[in-house]
Amino acid sequence: MQNLKIQEEVNSLMSLGQHFDDQLKLASVELGDFSDDDLALLDKCAQYYSLLHIHDFNLNYLRDFYCAKKRECIENRQTRVQQRVELQRILSSIEEATRDVVMLERFKAAAEERLIPDIVLMQRNGQQLATKQALLDRQKTLKIPKDFSIESVIEKVDSLEQR
Repeated sequence: MQNLKIQEEVNSLMSLGQHFDDQLKLASVELGDFSDDDLALLDKCAQYYSLLHIHDFNLNYLRDFYCAKKRECIENRQTRVQQRVELQRILSSIEEATRDVVMLERFKAAAEERLIPDIVLMQRNGQQLATKQALLDRQKTLKIPKDFSIESVIEKVDSLEQR
């Protein structure tokens, strides 16, 4: 019984092989036309067919598989191009930000050079307040005559300059 099943499987495989040979002859393809790499791939394909018990070879499946792989390749290429463009955009943004940072650091350094420390500022403010108070006190003690005319003083100064 077991031998009979094996014999039937061998016969079906032989007829399948003959069918494939006929299909190749119809397409004007000889096995000698293939390179060693192609023959190795065909051999591996035949092994997979035998392991998976696939006996109906349909070229549409192969075309579908090829189209799917080609689509994946194109999509991957498109993704790489998009990522490369995005990377260039990011790198240019980084360069622009770096230039801005350098410019701001120069501005900060220049501003810090011009910056007056708080202690010096408070000392100057105190001195100015003291000077202001002293001038106000002097102004209070200064007695200006009622008949004082600033125009007459200016005329005298001008006449002195002309000499």
